[in-house]
Formats: sequence, C-alpha cells, structure tokens
Amino acid sequence: MTDAPPSASRPYHLLMSCCGAIAALIFGLMSVLVTLDVILRNLDINIIPASVEITEYMLMIATFIAAPWLLYHGGHIRIDVVVNKLPPTTQHVLAIVCDTIGLIVCSVLAWQSWVVLQDSHNQGSVVFKELIFPEWWLSLPLLIGSTLLALEFIRRLRNDFHHKGKA
Repeated sequence: MTDAPPSASRPYHLLMSCCGAIAALIFGLMSVLVTLDVILRNLDINIIPASVEITEYMLMIATFIAAPWLLYHGGHIRIDVVVNKLPPTTQHVLAIVCDTIGLIVCSVLAWQSWVVLQDSHNQGSVVFKELIFPEWWLSLPLLIGSTLLALEFIRRLRNDFHHKGKA
C-alpha cells in the first residue's frame, strides 16, 4: 500500500486513518475474543454465550470500516495485467470508468442502507438472539462504509480529472 495520497486534506487523511485504526482494533479484539472463547469452551466454561454473535457483528463492522481506508491507500485487489499494457491515455480513461462505476455502486448501496435503516427504525424492529438490540443498528456499518467509499471515489475522480488537465 502507498502512503497518504498527496491530494488528501489533513482532516480527510485523519478520517481515513481512523477508519484503518478502528478496523485494526476490532480485528484484534475479535481474535482475542475467538481465542478466549475456544479456550473457555475447552475448559467447559461458557461465560460468553454470545461470543459467536459478537464476532459476526465485529467482522461486519471491521470490514465496512476498513474498506474506505483500503481504497484510500490503494490496497484493494487490482487485476491490471492487461491494463498495464495499454497506452497511458487509455489507462486514464479506464481509471475514470472504474472510479465512476465504484461511485455509482457505493452511492446506491449507501442510499439503500439508509432506506433500510429508516424503515427498520420506523417499524421498531428488534434483533432477538443472544443479544437484543434495534435492528437498524445493523445498517449503520454498511451506511457509513459505503458513504465513505463513495466519498473516496469522488476524491479519486477529482484527482483523475485534475491530473488529466496537467497531462
């Protein structure tokens, strides 16, 4: 992964860094929880009955919070064997197309997660498992992550057009 993109503002860089740090913390806590759960279960001690459920929620939260940070640092998987063989102008056009598709997909995802969140909140839906909480809470990680991804795609598009003007 690369360092912070030069075009990113300091507050935006801080926001993306916080996303990475929060995701790392959650993944670390999740590994501690799973390890503790395995040890305690082997000792026939079940003091964390909701550990599997908590781990599932932690995985979802960490994944959606890490995604914008990964995109910001260029850490997403890219298959660019063919693209690298193309002329720079074509590569630039393809970057714009990919960033535009990413923006559209993430914007639709953010909008739909907002609609689901509102619907769940208005209905007063509740998750009943080991843990009991409002169902709309489950939409928050997707809403936050997809919104931040959309913002990152906007930043990338702005950079794509800015660099094209200099070329």
